[in-house]
Amino acid sequence: MTNNTTPSYMPQTRRQAVAVESISPLAVPPKVAAQMLGYGMTHTQALLNSGELESFVDGGARRVVVRSIHDYIARKLEANSKSTRRGPGRPRKTATL
Repeated sequence: MTNNTTPSYMPQTRRQAVAVESISPLAVPPKVAAQMLGYGMTHTQALLNSGELESFVDGGARRVVVRSIHDYIARKLEANSKSTRRGPGRPRKTATL
């Protein structure tokens, strides 16, 4: 007869499985942060070096705080909404006959 007990690290019910899957991480690796922002690694590294994104090292692995990614986007949106919009551009040329 086989032992059908579930290991302690696995959820006991489907309800618990859904709850575990819906937890969003507090920190992600820089590569994931770059994907979340739609940036390349060079641009993301520049944001980390400049302090625009918060990060920490845990046992040699760098992690980017997800809240800082959301804050960065909020700052960019705020700056974009405050920027002065230019006019419609140069007037169109009219045909001369």
